[in-house]
Amino acid sequence: MEEIVLHQLLDRANQLLQQVGVGILHEEQLAVALDLSLTSFREVFGNKAGMLYLVIQRNLQRQRQEHDELLANLATPVECILALLHHSLQELRRSPHYDYQVLRQQYPDCWVLIQDYLYDYSLPLLTRLLREGMREGQFRSDLDVGMVVHIMLAQLNLVLNEEYFPPEHTNQADVYRNMFAPYVRGLCTVEGLRMVASHFDRM
Repeated sequence: MEEIVLHQLLDRANQLLQQVGVGILHEEQLAVALDLSLTSFREVFGNKAGMLYLVIQRNLQRQRQEHDELLANLATPVECILALLHHSLQELRRSPHYDYQVLRQQYPDCWVLIQDYLYDYSLPLLTRLLREGMREGQFRSDLDVGMVVHIMLAQLNLVLNEEYFPPEHTNQADVYRNMFAPYVRGLCTVEGLRMVASHFDRM
């Protein structure tokens, strides 16, 4: 299958999963939604788990590209971190029924892919921006950067844990905003807060 056609299928599948979640649809339903026969679906993806893996992989690649474009237009580390948080917030708002708990329990390879992204990409990026922001006086000078970033990634995993925040009772995007906005605000100096006041307002 041509790469462009595969990407189109993955984008359509991602939109579907954002709307209805990971756990509800079976392979037969996914094949119909993608205008594929069940045989063709299995030839392309192997099974539902294979499709999910490719969808998440493409989605994470898209997010990295969007991060690059976003950060290229920002001047300060504190603005970059707030922009990244806002981007993640928008991702959660677009996917209110994604069923991360189902991914964790039933599709461990997909969950590992997400965790690898967080710890191989997000962790060093946040570490670099925090250190640069501390040097420039935008974040407090007494921060333990490694601990702060570890807490941020743990907070994200907590947001995605449906045992604590069941989606039928809570909105993940609201949980994310209420967890991260006060935390990051507390990391900033007075000067840093002045620079990003409008970013907090948008969150």
